[in-house]
Amino acid sequence: MGSNAAMDAIVKFILGWLPLWFGAFFLGPLVAEILTRTPLQQFLPSETNNLLIGLSLYQLCMVAGGLYGLMAKLTGRWI
Repeated sequence: MGSNAAMDAIVKFILGWLPLWFGAFFLGPLVAEILTRTPLQQFLPSETNNLLIGLSLYQLCMVAGGLYGLMAKLTGRWI
């Protein structure tokens, strides 16, 4: 019986932070792909492997998506 309570706590913790995971691992790569595969690419530097503090475009978008997901988690809404 004790392991069920522990498993429930772990699952609730992981699912409670779902906006963070969604922002970092879905919205981040989605935004990076949109930026690289549309005419918006003209606004990016030609070399996207080292944009800001050594981060690639994908890493930078994942960080931004994670921060957006964290904001959604803390405020309770996406907008």
